[in-house]
Amino acid sequence: MATQSIAGISGDADARVIPQTRRPDGTFRKERKVRPGYTPPEDVVRYSNRVLDAVRPVASPSQPTTTSTTPKSKTQKKNDKRKAKRKEDGDTTQDTEPSDQAQTPTPTPSTLEQVPEPEASKAEDPEKKLRALNKKLRQIEQLKERYDRGEPLLPEQTDKISKMDELVAQIQELSVSN
Repeated sequence: MATQSIAGISGDADARVIPQTRRPDGTFRKERKVRPGYTPPEDVVRYSNRVLDAVRPVASPSQPTTTSTTPKSKTQKKNDKRKAKRKEDGDTTQDTEPSDQAQTPTPTPSTLEQVPEPEASKAEDPEKKLRALNKKLRQIEQLKERYDRGEPLLPEQTDKISKMDELVAQIQELSVSN
């Protein structure tokens, strides 16, 4: 009694085989034996609970299923309004020429607020700047000690040592302004 499974395996319980098939180029694949007891994933029966299956309504393909019978929450309603508004705004912008919009971008208040002002940030915290300059000065002094001992330094380190006078001048300016 030869039966064929969903996966295409045919044969008895003793000798099951995948029959030879034809490739698109016209050649044939060999018939292959299947080990006894092997069940391909396509043939595995999905577990179903008889009690739950009896309770669940069976939806016919002609009837559309409702997405949700529960009322929408406040946030879901708000999100739906946002989507509808975006859709309306998107429809109105499509009527205008896109080339005009690309040429003249309009700055929004949020983008104007995001531009940082470097002068204001420097003037706000001179103590922080002074601490940073003092730290650089300490590092330069350590490098100078290493140079005096005869240790070899990198070119960047020697450049840093040469900028020591500028650094001292900046520290004096900040300490006078405080």
